[in-house]
Amino acid sequence: MVTVFTCLIFLQFSIILSHDLIDVRGWVHGSQVQALLGKRRVWLATLTNSVFPGVAVGFALYFWNRPKPGFVQNYWVIYCGVALLSAVGMWYIPYLRGAPEKQKREYASMYAGTRHVLPARGDNPRPNLFHVGVHALFVVNFCLALVMRFQRV
Repeated sequence: MVTVFTCLIFLQFSIILSHDLIDVRGWVHGSQVQALLGKRRVWLATLTNSVFPGVAVGFALYFWNRPKPGFVQNYWVIYCGVALLSAVGMWYIPYLRGAPEKQKREYASMYAGTRHVLPARGDNPRPNLFHVGVHALFVVNFCLALVMRFQRV
């Protein structure tokens, strides 16, 4: 379980670090995000948002074959929980309940041309397939962190 979590938390870190900086047609269009927000702002946000998953990965690697102190397991639970709640707040609340016009325009601009699997709900922003997959990863990592915390793995 520790090995799976280590691999998946590293994947989460890698995605957070790179997804607004690269273009993979139909999946992620970092150039659209950069065009709307500006390269400097995107880089600053990327570096800031990468700190917490970077610490989680650092702990996972450092404590790979060692006993994990309670603070490390608590950090994983808290970080993974906050990441999951952030995704819900950024994507699913606007998708289900609606969003301000400015947010609708920004999301439409940043994620135009990407694949979607969730049905449209009026003109509400909806997470694209890439983000749905990332959010599923957040759920899995949060569950693994909880299990490891309460089983003391």
